[in-house]
Amino acid sequence: MLVSLLWVCLALSGHAQSGTPLKIAFTLSTPSHSLLSLDRFDRAYLADAKQNILQLDTLGKVINRFSPTVQGHLASVEAWSMAKIIAFYDDRQRIQLLDRFLTPLGLADLRDYTDGTVRAATLAADDRLWLFDESTFRLLKIDTRLTRITHETALELTLNRRQHDIRFLREYQGKLYMVDRLSGIYVFDNMGNYQQRLPITNLTYIGFLGDELYYLAENKLQFQHLYTLKERTITLPETTAPYTQALASDRFLYLLTPNQLTAYRWR
Repeated sequence: MLVSLLWVCLALSGHAQSGTPLKIAFTLSTPSHSLLSLDRFDRAYLADAKQNILQLDTLGKVINRFSPTVQGHLASVEAWSMAKIIAFYDDRQRIQLLDRFLTPLGLADLRDYTDGTVRAATLAADDRLWLFDESTFRLLKIDTRLTRITHETALELTLNRRQHDIRFLREYQGKLYMVDRLSGIYVFDNMGNYQQRLPITNLTYIGFLGDELYYLAENKLQFQHLYTLKERTITLPETTAPYTQALASDRFLYLLTPNQLTAYRWR
């Protein structure tokens, strides 16, 4: 794994410096599609205009589809966990749990845990869920099997309650990352204790590859090491429409625009 990640870093650096085009694996026309996620088998996940979740293989073929029985606004999809996929519907305040074939595993009604409004959610490493409750301005960790809150963190001393725009949560390597578009990336431990803020603003999403986090900025993919904070930049292929999301694995780079999904192979 370490060798492959080092190879990716070198390959990316070479592409960025020489301008050599990446090898296209597939392209898809994707009008009205959004919410790209990626699992550990390099399968991509898209939401269509009807809020169905589409699972794509590495050739761009739809291999599975999840259509909810009750329509709602799909705020996020997360497929990184080996155990399950979560789909967060913010208007209905529900989380749909799915297996690797997009078969329903269960449904969590977030109103069972809080009277507030949850704006972001993610899966924890211990199979629980992290929630950002905007109304009560707390981080909550919930256990859906026991229907109870296991941890909660008040955020008044960490963020400005009057000026915030929380867009994204992700637990990675034992830490919880919370993206505030206005002030940066807030890092907590796996108990919800605040550790630090990374002053990177105007983000709505971050990804992780090895020991780095990455984000999309001005047609470039910016990487920052999680521990040394060393940065590097990858210039992305030219596009007529702006990229809305980018996801990287050790073999593929997925780039989404409002009209098209393009998958590139590193090797």
